[in-house]
Amino acid sequence: MNRLDATAIVVTYNSTTHISSCLGALIDAGLAVRVVDNASSDGTAAFVAARFPEVPVISNSANVGYAAAINQALAATDTDIVLLVNPDCMVPAATARGLVHTIRSGPQVGVAGPRLVDPDGNIAISAHPFESWITVLASRFGGGLLPVPLRRLFCGTRRRSTYDACRQPGLPIAVDWLSGACMAVRTALLRQIGGLDEGYFMYYEDEELCLQVWRQGAQVLYVPAVKAIHVGGASCDDPSWIWPHLYRSLLRFFARHRPRSYPVVRATILLRAVLGVALAVARQPRAGVRANPRVRAWAQVVQIARTATPIARTTAPTLTGVPTCTS
Repeated sequence: MNRLDATAIVVTYNSTTHISSCLGALIDAGLAVRVVDNASSDGTAAFVAARFPEVPVISNSANVGYAAAINQALAATDTDIVLLVNPDCMVPAATARGLVHTIRSGPQVGVAGPRLVDPDGNIAISAHPFESWITVLASRFGGGLLPVPLRRLFCGTRRRSTYDACRQPGLPIAVDWLSGACMAVRTALLRQIGGLDEGYFMYYEDEELCLQVWRQGAQVLYVPAVKAIHVGGASCDDPSWIWPHLYRSLLRFFARHRPRSYPVVRATILLRAVLGVALAVARQPRAGVRANPRVRAWAQVVQIARTATPIARTTAPTLTGVPTCTS
């Protein structure tokens, strides 16, 4: 395989189960690869060093978060394109080449992402419109309770067209934002916007990135002709660790970019968390708080929503070809 003049950055955290498939595919694609390990307790860093001695590994002594780890590797990257790839994502060589080709197809392209499928081949929805308080309300109180046809009926035209693009073959299409499980980014543009926003420990850094790319006048393209296999949730499945980061990042995104919607979103999260605690206790009434991770998780989210204060707000961007991110 000829060298593909691009660099893949992989941030690991307890990733020994999937990292061989991930790195093997990236190396087979001809990519330079850099790994940043966020203080794994399962020996991921040592495993990578032994199994892939050609791959540089930055071993952090503490978990600095996804965005900060990406920026560490970005500082030492000298190619014009970087692929941000999760350790539980397998990117075939054809997909890597397709994403790099898409970025190089025109100076207006800033980000490109593939169709994501799970190991069974089921298509994941990985392209999205920017979130609003309505989508937060629907996802927190609808979600899996509403059948897909009904959810489609209540979502907007742009959301339906974006989700249809995920499920159907076609040419690259401009979308608001893409899942960060696998995306190619123009390196100069990523540096121009300051790298990933380290204010997000994890979650929402991909939506923030795509928003900033649109702000710079570049495009975010979903490329359904190529695919990557994404397991999802491989590093940790403990809601008491995941959910607080998710909701803290969600609140940060709305405080920055949808300030008028922020109070509604905060109230929605608080209500959902209170209900979550009540339902978790009702389902396991004899289990103590420490023995019930869902109770612990929702209790932390309650505290986050109660004490959250809006951060410094930024001017809402005006985007070409996509909805403006205003309240």
